[in-house]
Amino acid sequence: MLEPEHPPGGPHRAEPAGDGPTPSTAATRFVADVERALEDPQTARRLSLAGVRARIDVTDAGEAVTLLLDRFPPQVLLGTGSQEPTVRLAVGSDDLDSMLAEGSHLPMAILAGDVVFEGSVRKLLRVLPILRAAVDAVRFARDDDPSA
Repeated sequence: MLEPEHPPGGPHRAEPAGDGPTPSTAATRFVADVERALEDPQTARRLSLAGVRARIDVTDAGEAVTLLLDRFPPQVLLGTGSQEPTVRLAVGSDDLDSMLAEGSHLPMAILAGDVVFEGSVRKLLRVLPILRAAVDAVRFARDDDPSA
């Protein structure tokens, strides 16, 4: 299994607060936000052209998220999925939570050793801004909705 050079709680990451989100909450929230983003037909069409299957191992939670951006409609799954990924990332819950946040820089986390990868990470990095913008719109709408 891939292991980050700087594991969660190491010198490059603050310890999470005791009452912060649990790791499974980060994975569940990630999947829910991406699912909502994929409901937009234009976003789904653009991402389906990426030709990438990404498995994201959440190292401190023992969970995985799978992005299937090689089909229409694209899919996101909680778990490893049944197909071999074209890229695999190992991240902590904090990195998963911020991966699609504005101002987050996955390439810098990779260079710092906080996120480890195998495979064609460039394919994922190429479409990450599209996914990030769509998820950002979903999060903005959710945060702006008083009934949520």
